[in-house]
Amino acid sequence: MVRTAFAALLMVSLIGITACGDDNGDEGGTSAAQDVETTATTAAAQPAKADLERVLMQAGEEPGFEPVEEPRTDHGVQSLVGGYSADEVERLRRAGFISITFQPLSADDGNAGVTTVLLFKTAEGARAWLDYETSNEGIDSMVPGAKPKRFTVPGVPGARGWTGRDRHDNPIGHVFWVQGRCEMLLGNEGEGDFVKPLSIGAQAIYDRTKGVCPA
Repeated sequence: MVRTAFAALLMVSLIGITACGDDNGDEGGTSAAQDVETTATTAAAQPAKADLERVLMQAGEEPGFEPVEEPRTDHGVQSLVGGYSADEVERLRRAGFISITFQPLSADDGNAGVTTVLLFKTAEGARAWLDYETSNEGIDSMVPGAKPKRFTVPGVPGARGWTGRDRHDNPIGHVFWVQGRCEMLLGNEGEGDFVKPLSIGAQAIYDRTKGVCPA
């Protein structure tokens, strides 16, 4: 389900994380003054990392899964190049993508997953990306030929989930929803029925965070 970052986690790959730097597009060097100005501007535009980490799944919220390792945050659409198509990168740019924060999940039975939040400039941008990512076109881009079985999550407005098979025929499941200008994602990979645990996890996050994006 994934395309890079944590190769062992199908979910993380699907999200297509790479460490490709910022989104300024410059190939040449910059002066020290420009570096300082850029750093200051970026810092002012980005939320504190801890703010977004608070809306990641916490221990005990999704049955059978626990967060592992440290959360990671990448900024700018260029950090996603290599994991998404050029058209999708442009879609993210138009939607006002700012950053992605994610953390791997693991389970004692060998299943794996990821908890993720994508931050956009506006709530409209977050919803636009959600609409694409959960469309037949978006799902087929992630997993060509996928035959998703869709589900909804009671108590989480607008939440959309699907289960199916990844490119290697492994069972996978995802649930997506929007809180303010954050698009939220829980993803699982392995064996078993993911609809119930994903629904419980999404409900727990939504209830704990009161359905808001803290950025």
